Amino acid sequence: MFRLIKSSLLVLFSACWLAYCGSAAAQTESKPAFISDALFVYLHSGPSNQYRIVGTINAGQSVTYLGEDAETGYAQIQYEDNKTGWLPKEHVTFSPGLVSQLEQLKAEYADHNEKIMALEQQRDELNSQLNQAVAERQTAQEQLEQANRAYEQLTVQLENTQSSIWEKPMVLGSLILLAGLLFGLILPLILPKKRNNERWM
Repeated sequence: MFRLIKSSLLVLFSACWLAYCGSAAAQTESKPAFISDALFVYLHSGPSNQYRIVGTINAGQSVTYLGEDAETGYAQIQYEDNKTGWLPKEHVTFSPGLVSQLEQLKAEYADHNEKIMALEQQRDELNSQLNQAVAERQTAQEQLEQANRAYEQLTVQLENTQSSIWEKPMVLGSLILLAGLLFGLILPLILPKKRNNERWM
């Protein structure tokens, strides 16, 4: 009989010890969490609404999950300079709420806007460089056309000058006289040689 009572007490003590260890382990497993999207939640000093209210916490606020009481369904959290409190565990979530997601979306939107503004500035600079290159190309084409027109005018002037020289009578007579003098000087030098050759033969 004594052994039965002793073994029953031992089993009961072991069960209580395991429950206490499990509760202590649950309370020491801290991890990041968020308050779900309610306007605000009351925090209690213990794991039920029978304990006094120690404050409120806003929806979407980042907290540290410390553990929960399985019997009452309350979770213990840590917030704002190591303050702790209890609240119903359905108000605790491990994914960011809509408020946090909205802030993240706003930050991403601002980042995208900055990138878009930078790209628009680069586009404007490239458009300015392109317009400048087009203007320089047009200027070069105009200068080339002017050079071609000047070349054509000089060619026409040169042709007119050459034709006018040949059309002048004094120039033409001078050329005929010069040709006659050259012929008269060369002809006597050629004829004696032929006569000398005929004598020897």
